[in-house]
Amino acid sequence: MIFLKIPQAILYLVFCLIGVFNVFHPTILSSFAYMQTDPGDTRLNHYFLEHSYQYLFNRSYVGELFSPAFFYPFKNILTFSDNLFGSAPIYFILRAFFSAELSYQLWMIVVCILCFFSFALLMRHYKVSHVLTVIGAFLFAFGMPRIAQITHQQLLPQFFTPLAFLFTWNFIKRPRNKPLAWALLFVYLQVLAGIYLGWFLIFTLIIFTSIVYLLDFDIRQRLIIYIKHNYKATILIAATWLLFMIALLIPYIKVKETLGARAYAEAENMLPRLASWFLPVPNSLWWPVFSGNFKELPVAYEHHMFLGFLVILLTALSVYSLLYRKNLFNHENTLLIKACLLVALTIFIITLRLPNGWSIWRIVYGVVPGASVIRGVTRIWTMFYFYILVAVTLCLNSLLHTIASKRLRMIVLSLLCLGCVLEQIVLTSPSFEKTKYIKEVTQIQTLMEKNCDMAYVTLKAEEPAWASQLSAMWAGIKANVPVVNGYSGNVPPKYGDNEHSMNTYQVINWLGEGRKGRLCIISQQSIQKDKLIAMDSVHKNTSSLGNWTSYQIQLPIAKTFLQEIRPYEIPKMLKRDLSIKIPVIIKNTSNFIWVAKGKNRTNFSYRWLDSEGKFVVFDGDGDRTPLPFDLSPGESAAINAVIKTPTQPGKYSLILTMVQEFVAWFSDQQAQSPKFDLTITSDS
Repeated sequence: MIFLKIPQAILYLVFCLIGVFNVFHPTILSSFAYMQTDPGDTRLNHYFLEHSYQYLFNRSYVGELFSPAFFYPFKNILTFSDNLFGSAPIYFILRAFFSAELSYQLWMIVVCILCFFSFALLMRHYKVSHVLTVIGAFLFAFGMPRIAQITHQQLLPQFFTPLAFLFTWNFIKRPRNKPLAWALLFVYLQVLAGIYLGWFLIFTLIIFTSIVYLLDFDIRQRLIIYIKHNYKATILIAATWLLFMIALLIPYIKVKETLGARAYAEAENMLPRLASWFLPVPNSLWWPVFSGNFKELPVAYEHHMFLGFLVILLTALSVYSLLYRKNLFNHENTLLIKACLLVALTIFIITLRLPNGWSIWRIVYGVVPGASVIRGVTRIWTMFYFYILVAVTLCLNSLLHTIASKRLRMIVLSLLCLGCVLEQIVLTSPSFEKTKYIKEVTQIQTLMEKNCDMAYVTLKAEEPAWASQLSAMWAGIKANVPVVNGYSGNVPPKYGDNEHSMNTYQVINWLGEGRKGRLCIISQQSIQKDKLIAMDSVHKNTSSLGNWTSYQIQLPIAKTFLQEIRPYEIPKMLKRDLSIKIPVIIKNTSNFIWVAKGKNRTNFSYRWLDSEGKFVVFDGDGDRTPLPFDLSPGESAAINAVIKTPTQPGKYSLILTMVQEFVAWFSDQQAQSPKFDLTITSDS
């Protein structure tokens, strides 16, 4: 681009600035006081970039590469979402000069600009005119679907895709080692920049390559000859790429084994419907016409896939030209345009969900590696429109050469530029004021820095749970303190309800027995009022700032094995070797949660003593009755306790008690355990 003449450079600059302003005008007009788009995924993706920055440049940072310090102490939580490693260096450079918040706002703008120039570079490689190049680049980088997805910033850094395509096509045309290596490198970098973008790129490049080889026999022959003479180099290049991919994806594979694949129903809600392709961004030119489609779609905000009628008309023109004006294109362009259009058609067909619920994607979901973790299938627009724009721009470039009149050609190009810009204009876009959350995070951060080894921040009732969770996460990363709070694409197993505040017992239970250090519970409410801490034996240091109070608890806490057990009725006389059910009310009066599942679960049980006070051992002695659910301190549950009587007749004492498996019998820990004297009779 540096060799452009001044007027041409101005053309690129003007279109780029129009695109930046159209997409980011809420940020720009507020002098960067407002951040796009909402305080949810926006702050989450920002957190991931800041995590990478802290990991590399802060030697005392408590996080690990794939284990940021939230959902503490669960590991590999970065794999719950995109890691953004591939575009993080841009953030690092900005972060060296600006605050975290301003760096992130600039990062969003910069990655979109890079998408613009990356696509422009691809088109100029094919010798497309400058005007058509900027039109294609503008639609690719600043089109309505990308505006709709600013809230999912992991979809913005798509600038490696045009380069990966460029070298893939160069390899297909003339198989050589260098273009193969460059193609695989840029594919890898796109995966590194965004898992969704990378997976869709690989998936569609396989389709594209297959179509090209099916269409052209000579290309197939060249590939066979290349592999025959360069199989060692080919294997080495492919193996190297595969090793790097495996190294990147191993943490994701491991977490999938833990969490399991996403249910197909999640993906089905985000499969494109026909209406999805005609759903524009709110407050755009066509929104009043097609906003009715919004009501028909589940998870509707994921279905804004409309790029404008200009693209539809130009696509139809490209198809017409391929069918009826073949003489306009050379062999290479014909093949490239045809293959790109067929890839787009294939994407449309296999992802489309019909009104009866049927979709080919159901097969893809079950067969293609990685497809089962793709929830937002509608995001495949990122590749659909890439192939469409490549085909349309190349086709238009050839068609314009048929217009003899320079004046007419300029009129056509001017109308295309005008239509391109007008259709993509969005008058308003969601944004939020940064200072509100910066102030809140700073207050919590200050409290965390006062002798906290780990922290949990209670959620604010007046705002969505994810907003409070993210404020806690940001306070933690700024204070360099791990937090139990968390928000991401998934929730760790056994974490519990992420929409409501944990109580202290649940926090301590999540941290696990034996966890040492100072735990800070930071809350805006009185701890005593909401009974978050009812453990009088626990030493608490408190400090306050604004509306927030931090309560410090020294871990580990000595367990108190206390219980209340009230049986409905125990007969004085029972037959031997008999199983009976007795209704029992149990209450947790300990200072820890009785968990119903897991290795150290708590169960109801019993013990028999003979007339000499010795434990009686027989088959079925001490059978367990499980809890119906976890019991926090102060909570009660009703169970039908199963008790088996001794095998020998005589006088016995029955002790009812809880038992924490592999830890202790409550009756052995001086807990009050109901004791009943009974007579066991023979069968007769």
